[in-house]
Amino acid sequence: MARLKAASVLIVQFLSQAPALQYQLIQEYNASNIFEEFNFFNGSDPTGGFVQYVPFDVAANTQLIGNGSDQIYLGVDSSNIYTPGGPGRPSVRIESKLTFTEGLFVIDLLHVPVGCGTWLALWTTGLSSWPADGEIGIIENVNDARSNNAAIHAKGECSVLDTANQTGTWKSTDCIINHDDNQGCGTVFTEPASFGADFNTNGGGVYAMEWTSSSIRSGSSPLPDSDTFGAPSASVEGPCSASFGEKFFNHSIVIDTTFCGGWAGGTFGTGTSAYPLKEGLGSLDSCVDYVASNPGAFTWGV
Repeated sequence: MARLKAASVLIVQFLSQAPALQYQLIQEYNASNIFEEFNFFNGSDPTGGFVQYVPFDVAANTQLIGNGSDQIYLGVDSSNIYTPGGPGRPSVRIESKLTFTEGLFVIDLLHVPVGCGTWLALWTTGLSSWPADGEIGIIENVNDARSNNAAIHAKGECSVLDTANQTGTWKSTDCIINHDDNQGCGTVFTEPASFGADFNTNGGGVYAMEWTSSSIRSGSSPLPDSDTFGAPSASVEGPCSASFGEKFFNHSIVIDTTFCGGWAGGTFGTGTSAYPLKEGLGSLDSCVDYVASNPGAFTWGV
């Protein structure tokens, strides 16, 4: 089973749109400034995960974070056994101090978390008036998944076309927050090595998300001119996109690794290489039991 692997290179560029879809750099996060420019969230996990989000000083003292050799590491505790009924396995959730409305967002990663019980998310959202200011999911999946998911979540009625020019496969075109299972307008990437162990074995990669007043597109390309990107993996457009300016604004960038919860716990034990369900326990209980009892599954490395 693949162990958890955290981001080891994080270079995120937030650019403002200029004429002809050209962009200029307005903010870069790298090893020299990342921990000064992001807040460390240490409240209860909104997704109900089996996790303790720790503040900066605890994360630094227990080596859950690092920024040596021009690389950034965001990890989880991989040394201790925990009680399944306790607060959970320590991890980090960071949120950018700056907020953004529209732009081109680029992240360069060497490794992502992967393995039974894990739930990685890199997304943007408004932290002051959620859900009025919406969510945009850039990188997200759970357990041993090998394909990335991109999604948006909006307050109020919001649907988009399933005929958009994209390479991914639609999961849903209903974007409303708190509707049914809250998956939002979701697309599964079809490109190989877009997530998980395959992404890590491939040496990582670059994700790009372009957010304008009329569309939100995600994919992989290092170039600063979005006209050269080609068809995106996910493209969220009309009819709801006519009101994107009212539904998505003032977003912080959020990066976290949680465990179990509604998605990872709800699908735990269903994959071919996942930890088997224990007799008499539901999948969420089995997920928590596994994460609590197996620190070695979440070590740095392969």
